Amino acid sequence: MVVHWAIDLGTSNTTVCEDSAGNPNIVDLDEISRPEPLTMTPLIPSTICVLDEDFTKVLLGQKALAYNWDGQASGFVAGFKRYLGTESQRSLGRVGSRTITARDAAFLFLRELINTLEQRFQTRIADLTIAVPPSSYETYRAELQSALQRIKQPTNWWQRLLRWLRLRPLALTFRTIDEPVASALGYGVDIKRDVTLLAFDFGAGSLEAAVVRIEAGKTLETGRAQVLVKQSLRIGGDDVDRWIVEEFVPEPLREMPTYKILLKWEAERCKIAASSGQVATFTFRQHEFGTLDYYKLADLLAERGLYRNVNEVIERLLTELWDVHKVDVKGIDEVVLEGGSTLLPEIRNLLAEIFGREKVREWAPFESVVRGACLFAAGAPIDDIIYHDYAVRVVGADENVVEYELLIPRGTRYPTSQDFVTRYYAPSKDGQIFVNLQICEVGGVAGRPVQWETRPDGRKVFVPKTEGEHAFCICLNEGDEAILLDPPGMGKSPRLRVTFNIDADRWLRITIHDLVRKVDLKVNEPVVRLR
Repeated sequence: MVVHWAIDLGTSNTTVCEDSAGNPNIVDLDEISRPEPLTMTPLIPSTICVLDEDFTKVLLGQKALAYNWDGQASGFVAGFKRYLGTESQRSLGRVGSRTITARDAAFLFLRELINTLEQRFQTRIADLTIAVPPSSYETYRAELQSALQRIKQPTNWWQRLLRWLRLRPLALTFRTIDEPVASALGYGVDIKRDVTLLAFDFGAGSLEAAVVRIEAGKTLETGRAQVLVKQSLRIGGDDVDRWIVEEFVPEPLREMPTYKILLKWEAERCKIAASSGQVATFTFRQHEFGTLDYYKLADLLAERGLYRNVNEVIERLLTELWDVHKVDVKGIDEVVLEGGSTLLPEIRNLLAEIFGREKVREWAPFESVVRGACLFAAGAPIDDIIYHDYAVRVVGADENVVEYELLIPRGTRYPTSQDFVTRYYAPSKDGQIFVNLQICEVGGVAGRPVQWETRPDGRKVFVPKTEGEHAFCICLNEGDEAILLDPPGMGKSPRLRVTFNIDADRWLRITIHDLVRKVDLKVNEPVVRLR
């Protein structure tokens, strides 16, 4: 049985996925990777550190970062991806008298990564797909092809052995797939139809937004998408780290060379914690410089112009899209988010305001591309499942406490039966004349699924502990009319029976029956579209 392997070679981080049983799995190479603190996705830093002029001793990923903890290591190279397609001979580092080009760095990174995978899994990789930027030159793909040919070239003794055994070397099946197409597959977008997609890639060093057209059938065969328009900006998570350092740390301390990397790491830790709704204390050398939470970080980003810059990028993109292709904002079917900086406060809300919350997919910013690449290699099956948790917002006896009662768990396959979920609702007080059924998306706290608490009556409930966590529970139908109770509700017996189902287009539909009047108030009416 063929094992499909996929690599998302990122500018800052790389992820690997394998599919040996029809179910893509993200690979954790713990010796060279680190878990992303929010999603816990194992990320391999896209870095190497060459230790000798023969290029035989090479540290990879997290090992290279640890070796270069003070930023002074000779032979350390990062960020080679951005030069591979256009300036492959660009010198990015040096070890002894030998320079390390972007081509060298890509070859060494892939060589060490593939060797590590083959040793860990005791196998030979014979089927590999690598995701590539959609607007990259063909030279980028050619560079990857050349590097893999060098890696997989049998040694002389191995060639002689194969000839003696009258066997051929194990050939490598190599494919590429455009990153937005892979991301769409990884997020479960139905590309069996034509789709116009906005790929919003916001990483450590840059923001890239591209509108691509995915053509059914043709895309599934080639993995290629047509780029309609593209805008980019040199801003990213590294800039946010620098702003945090500047906010908390006095200038003389932050300018000391030996402290710069350590201060950046502390800023990154605080950024990740605040983005997830927690409160972080910026601490360095046992001194506390201040605290950072979700809203303080959002204020800092606004003050530094991040949201304004993002809005300007999207505005330029949409203007060009209309001028050139006569496609407006309503013509964009899906918005997929990639990269760690999409987890920053208010980024997804900003995009939801422009394109509509039902179009924005952001639950797997580190996994969607590589998972989709694996699905493409296996024939691109589409998983018809709901990727977020959805809940009913409930105000407890203490009106200051808001809870979220799980209604549709992530992973639910659709369409469902007509009576998929049935709930009974009683008046909260005598004389109650209306009921609000507020459906909320609880997609995860900055990308990480929430932990549902199971109550003695079997209900699963999430109670946000901070204002930041509240910000990730989004009500989708706040403007809907309330359900009128006539006559007013009395006593503690159930008054309404509400049945929920999901149709083939991912619409959550409800049927509401008044148990006192014995009439249906709503019949299979759509409420919100799920993702």
